[in-house]
Amino acid sequence: MRTEGLTEAGSNLSGQSAALKTIIFDCGRVLTRDQDREIAKTMAGILGAELGEFRSVYATERQKYDRGVETAREYWDRVASTWGTRLDDADLARMVRLDMDSWFTINPDTVALVAELKAKGFRLLVLSNMNLEGKERLMGPARFLDGRDWLSDFDEVLLSCDLKLLKPERRIYEACLEKTLAPAGACLFIDDIEANVFAARASGMKAVLFTDIPGLRATLARDYCIG
Repeated sequence: MRTEGLTEAGSNLSGQSAALKTIIFDCGRVLTRDQDREIAKTMAGILGAELGEFRSVYATERQKYDRGVETAREYWDRVASTWGTRLDDADLARMVRLDMDSWFTINPDTVALVAELKAKGFRLLVLSNMNLEGKERLMGPARFLDGRDWLSDFDEVLLSCDLKLLKPERRIYEACLEKTLAPAGACLFIDDIEANVFAARASGMKAVLFTDIPGLRATLARDYCIG
């Protein structure tokens, strides 16, 4: 971030926020909406699975895929094997597309807040557990909302598939701090998963558990004088 941006931001901030320089956002369920239930039902149906069981297996088997150490084929073969099946190439391609479609409904309210924080001079990062296919969607069509490239408001996009690390592992926060251009105590991390928030605090960052944008705005105003 430019030095003049920092100076300008600092002149408008007081209290705790005067020390806050960098804000880090999770992606899923923060920058995006929650996973689309109807699309998840479609994916479950392809495997002949009940939705609840499918979602459990889908999440439990996700770590290697999101870490970037296995392919979509390897991940979906393992998931499908739970129901004694294997996806052919056409069904695999469909499943990957549906998977990405289910997650990448961008939350316009979060994007609006990001733009406001950028205008105030904060350095902004994304830190997300995300596989290669997710990265391709995020960096491609999902980065545009109403014709605007909202992702360009972020100074760095740090993804587990590139780092070969996952939240809440300590090393991923250490890798993030190398990109914040600020001490840990001057960084605020925002995530919807409590374990990830606790791990960020253990690394020295400030951290907020995300539930919705009104709640996040209220926290920013109350605790950091950002309104």
